[in-house]
Amino acid sequence: MEGVTKIFNYLKSPELVAEFQKRCGVDFSDTDTANENKKIENGTQQSQSDSVRLRNGFSKANGEAGVSDVLKSNGYVKNGYTVDEVIHCQEKNGSVSPNQAHGKEKNEEEDLGKSSFKITNKLYFILFHFGASLGNEIFYLIFFPFVHWNFDGTLMRQMAFIWHVAMWAGQALKDIICWPRPASPPVIKLESRYSLEYGMPSTHATVGTVIPFSLLILLHRYYEIPLVFGFVCATLWMSLVCCSRIYLGMHTVLDVLAGVAFGCLIIPSVLPWVHDLDLLIVTHPLGPLVFVGCYFLFCWVYPKQKIWNTARADTANVHGICGGVTSGYWLFYQLGWLTKSRQIQPYPIPPLTWNWVYLSLLRTVIGVLILAAIRAIVKPMAIHFLCRLYKIDKKDIQAQRSEGSEVPQKFITYYLVSIGATFLVPLLCSYLGIMRDSFYHELY
Repeated sequence: MEGVTKIFNYLKSPELVAEFQKRCGVDFSDTDTANENKKIENGTQQSQSDSVRLRNGFSKANGEAGVSDVLKSNGYVKNGYTVDEVIHCQEKNGSVSPNQAHGKEKNEEEDLGKSSFKITNKLYFILFHFGASLGNEIFYLIFFPFVHWNFDGTLMRQMAFIWHVAMWAGQALKDIICWPRPASPPVIKLESRYSLEYGMPSTHATVGTVIPFSLLILLHRYYEIPLVFGFVCATLWMSLVCCSRIYLGMHTVLDVLAGVAFGCLIIPSVLPWVHDLDLLIVTHPLGPLVFVGCYFLFCWVYPKQKIWNTARADTANVHGICGGVTSGYWLFYQLGWLTKSRQIQPYPIPPLTWNWVYLSLLRTVIGVLILAAIRAIVKPMAIHFLCRLYKIDKKDIQAQRSEGSEVPQKFITYYLVSIGATFLVPLLCSYLGIMRDSFYHELY
């Protein structure tokens, strides 16, 4: 048992992350190193054990611990986070709320996370930033529509459903377990987008496992593909995403391994059901009404957050995307334009020709421009409507978060964007004569 505990603590240690970063060419700048050496010479350097660990892995001097403990009991601070912000608000206003404290919370964290560092290996820097992007919002908004417009709609719907379950469950676990991200220092944090979220498990690692391997299994189910080659590609995809989270200093090795293990649990738990669920949602007259209602309900059964972070809003995006995807295809089916495929499975992979590449790029460019336009129109309208409904100032972001209008705003925006991707864009491409012939027969 003692050996297991040692391995557990070793995998959880920020020093292991810092060592990986150093080996990959990420290190503190010479100025920071000199300052640290000077502190040591003057006897002012504090050990990590004598500091209070912040919620997301930063640290503060032990002298603030007393104030932190008091504020924790009032629900304003979690693991010592936002101490300076609470003190500042108290001095200025005589009282404090979590929303007031949060205003500078993000800036403080970004300042700490952006400690001066030097990159000595540009290749790793580019490679791992690309790996991290495979789990970001922009990737989802390009990848899923690309598969839908240029390859196979059924494949995209089923894969999106598995991704949706993995994202919701993974993000919810983060806010239940509440483990901080690796401490900085010694870790150098190269990313700020998700720094307010907790670390365990890594949802990037979960999704980096779920997407490539569920895609491989679904491809093997419906198409004639070289399985060994696909397995190698899926493994490289997963490895790149996982290593990127350690390289960027956002997760410990234990966070990443837990994320992979959770993804391996999600795939066999959800994959056997996606075929029947997909047919039910698309073909049943009440499909969208029931399932979109369930997606919206899942936004509200998300674990309560004591301090705001991006996790709950991100899951609202995911629910909206998945709901819009199924609704778009349901509309095609109800209009009689989407029919079941009469081909015999497994299907041959469509040949990669210059004409396919040209038309795919054309459909993608047109589609992305339309989605960007829909988002630009719908998002401010949703904010305006919900702020009037909740009777809050639409410029007050903190009020939107505390009152709960942020979640429906995210859901509505991405629900309509996804309907645009699955219904409006194919209609326009069909009108222009550039849509795939097989698009309206991809129901099997």
